[in-house]
Amino acid sequence: MKRRIILRTGAATAFAALGTAPAARTEPAGVNQRFAVAVLPDTQILFSTGGAGPEPLHATLRYLLDRRVAFLAHLGDITEHGTTTELELAGRAFATVDGKLPYSVLAGNHDVTGDDQRGRTAYLDVFGPHRFRRAIGFLGASPDGYNSAHRFHAGGRAWLVLALDWRISDGGLAWAQGVLAANPTLPAIVTTHDLATADKQGTTTLSDHGRRLWQKLITKNDQIFLTVNGHHVPPGRTVLRNTAGHDVHVHVTNYQDRYQGGAAMIRLYHFDLARGRIDVETFAPWFLTRPAAGRTPLETEHSELTGDADRFTLTIDFEERFAGFTPKPAPR
Repeated sequence: MKRRIILRTGAATAFAALGTAPAARTEPAGVNQRFAVAVLPDTQILFSTGGAGPEPLHATLRYLLDRRVAFLAHLGDITEHGTTTELELAGRAFATVDGKLPYSVLAGNHDVTGDDQRGRTAYLDVFGPHRFRRAIGFLGASPDGYNSAHRFHAGGRAWLVLALDWRISDGGLAWAQGVLAANPTLPAIVTTHDLATADKQGTTTLSDHGRRLWQKLITKNDQIFLTVNGHHVPPGRTVLRNTAGHDVHVHVTNYQDRYQGGAAMIRLYHFDLARGRIDVETFAPWFLTRPAAGRTPLETEHSELTGDADRFTLTIDFEERFAGFTPKPAPR
């Protein structure tokens, strides 16, 4: 099988607690400019009555540990009912990558209810900030713990991931703006549960909640070049222009309606900074790592997805796109 795997308190103090990333570095000779970021959408059906249970999630996490992946982002709806039992099962699965693979999680509507002022929940008990305090690249969380910021290094530079609550409050938005202000030179990826939705023809538009998040945070911050959300089916993608006149790639990825609830299917974003492109593929390690001769027809069908919204290439001149907040050093 041949793959292309290349691979805390008031708002003011919360901002201060966030580590400020160093300025992005120029690419030294010999640095590998290729790396992959993994995105894992709604795994909720695995934990519902009659679902496959956590084994597909274990298989996906084992697969990622064996590959060269710089970061993993879960898009929310980790579980179906947000119960302590379901969340602890998911928590034990993620324990296999704690300290080994940088990752983020966020709350979807099936994990919690209300907005990020909801207080303590079973989700927060399992996946709250305490889980990440010693994690490499963890910059901090919003005062209520439902939004988090992460930094990872790949391709010779630092990158920022904002994992935002599915119904982020105004306080959460102010916190996220503070993170960006504290790390002004880092290209940023926003992950959340509900931002955009697509129809069967592939037309992708912002959801009602997504329009608020776009207007209050994303469009105003040129650092944000990519957003990824789950929640809605089918998958889709579009490109929007921010207030600086630059492209923001907006992607929907969710496979809970597929065989075995999507079987912890992942999407890999293969960055190639030298060639100015991101190659995207979507597949289910739980099926794909089995011998092809032993797969059922449904397992074969869902091993890899090849539709326009699942396998595609983005062409990005990274130097030009990031020049507004990370200008190229002047020659000496």
